[in-house]
Amino acid sequence: MMETGLTYTSTAVVSKENAAATMGSGDLNVFATPAMVALMENAAMNAVAGGLPEGSTTVGAMMNTTHIKPSAVGDTVSATAVLKEVEG
Repeated sequence: MMETGLTYTSTAVVSKENAAATMGSGDLNVFATPAMVALMENAAMNAVAGGLPEGSTTVGAMMNTTHIKPSAVGDTVSATAVLKEVEG
């Protein structure tokens, strides 16, 4: 059984490839929302990976997020996941 408190931080450097203008989620060269969601899901997946049975993985089921400020090309962004509850 997994225990609460598992954590993982994923980081990315904002680049033209993960910018909103390139990914089609906006007109600016700032970190794209789809890239932000992927970074968050990567952190969540890696936080619990060691506690899952062999051959198992995670899937995203719900996302609730807000933007604090835009991150420009060259900035480093991070997402930290913390397992707060285990159910079932």
